Amino acid sequence: MLAAIPRIRLASDQRGASVPEFALILIPLCLILFGGLEIGFQIYVRAVTLGALERATRLTTLQTVDSSAAETEIEDQIKRLIPSAKVETTKGSFYQYSNINAMERLTRDANSNGTLDSGDCWEDVDDNGTRNIVTTGKADSIGGADDIVRYNTVVTYNRILPLYRFIGIGDTATVTATTMVRRQPYELQSTPTVRCKA
Repeated sequence: MLAAIPRIRLASDQRGASVPEFALILIPLCLILFGGLEIGFQIYVRAVTLGALERATRLTTLQTVDSSAAETEIEDQIKRLIPSAKVETTKGSFYQYSNINAMERLTRDANSNGTLDSGDCWEDVDDNGTRNIVTTGKADSIGGADDIVRYNTVVTYNRILPLYRFIGIGDTATVTATTMVRRQPYELQSTPTVRCKA
């Protein structure tokens, strides 16, 4: 009879029951907390990148701008936040907004079939000598007066927390930002070169 009393006490004893419950909750709680920190940092990196791009595009509207200095400033602002980040900025200029991601316009279509045949001419917006869909504009150029300039910046950096090991994502994060601006019309805009197919 005396031996049965400790068993009853042990079965009804609730002390320490919260420890395994807390252990079960701790792992998902940490994943949510660290995931939130990682996503918040990525949003902050994107905001810094967009701010740097906006400053560069404001500088680009000026007549005497040095575009390489603007790109260096983009990289410097991002590297103040993440010194080990890889920053790639590309730029291109377009004659007008309708040229972006569009086939270069035919200026002469002898047989009116809409394709570039021998003797037909087109506006070579990206100045590469072939009629194509213009995706980047004049590569590595901010163009001239009244041209549209598009900057694209890709920032790659190592994640700040080792969360990627537990949820199967890569150890690097990538942030991409794009912006466009029309340069000031301080002089007449130069028109695209017209080329003809022989």
